[in-house]
Amino acid sequence: MFSWLLVQISILFVALALDVFLGEPPAVAHPVVWMGKIGTILERGLYGGTASVQRLKGVALAIGLIVTFTVPVALFQWLGYQIASGNVVLLLGYVGLSAYLLKASFTIFTLQKEAIRVTDLAYTDIDGARLHLRALVSRERLHLDRERVLSSVCESVGENTVDSVVSPLLFFAVFGVAGALCYRVVNTLDSMLGYRDHRLYAGLFSARLDDIFNYLPTRLAIVPMLLGFRMVSGKSACEEAWHVLKTDRHKKSAVNSGIPVALFAGGLGVTLIRSSSYEIGDGRDNITRATVNRALSVMLITSMFTVSLVVLLLCGRALT
Repeated sequence: MFSWLLVQISILFVALALDVFLGEPPAVAHPVVWMGKIGTILERGLYGGTASVQRLKGVALAIGLIVTFTVPVALFQWLGYQIASGNVVLLLGYVGLSAYLLKASFTIFTLQKEAIRVTDLAYTDIDGARLHLRALVSRERLHLDRERVLSSVCESVGENTVDSVVSPLLFFAVFGVAGALCYRVVNTLDSMLGYRDHRLYAGLFSARLDDIFNYLPTRLAIVPMLLGFRMVSGKSACEEAWHVLKTDRHKKSAVNSGIPVALFAGGLGVTLIRSSSYEIGDGRDNITRATVNRALSVMLITSMFTVSLVVLLLCGRALT
């Protein structure tokens, strides 16, 4: 029998290797793409009826998708290990498929590549930058100038450090690959439905569930982000990140996302703006390519801290 701890750590580092060398899985075989496709089809029936009816439909959709994507993976996670743990060939297949599924739940280097791509385009092709920015944010992009495009990139890097790195990896540490996929379903539903428009009632359950899932990971990410700014830009950047966190985190109405945005605004020494919604930070520096590079460096430092924490949590689980 192979050690459960060794298998889980192998899954983690194979998934990280897939993220580094292969990036995102092809769309036809990407679980998150299928989450979105199924959600889009089912979404069409959400908006008829009263507010209460829409809420109930939203709950049913969320629970249905969570069960669809999580239960089979949970069964595979448990039964697959029991079957494969005594056979090297089967175990390699188990680790490989588990790593593939885990990789689908998080992204580190794809986030970095998309941020750099949009940043490069902002200096050479502003229309192309606005177009490709949709891979990072869902806001209106048509009239954004270079400064606002780069502001959106920095804000997205901050938010996705939690949503696309810290949260899914911590869910993996505690609940395995099924936990990471469960988190990704909830986060995907929130990105589709969690808006204060015609989706308000139908998306309420998904939005609240996403708030709950991200609540602890968001706050655990504060320390490595602060350390990241200390390492990248010095003591003053760390102190300013903490100051803006205390003063501006509530300027975003969401329970969690104001925290990383405030930290990044303060640590980068800039003001992150969403037109007609909020201005976070009181920095006067222009947002440039160097600003984005500093944001990405902090994201990578936070990611390394998270991976280390995941290994420690897995070791703790193995000892209990």
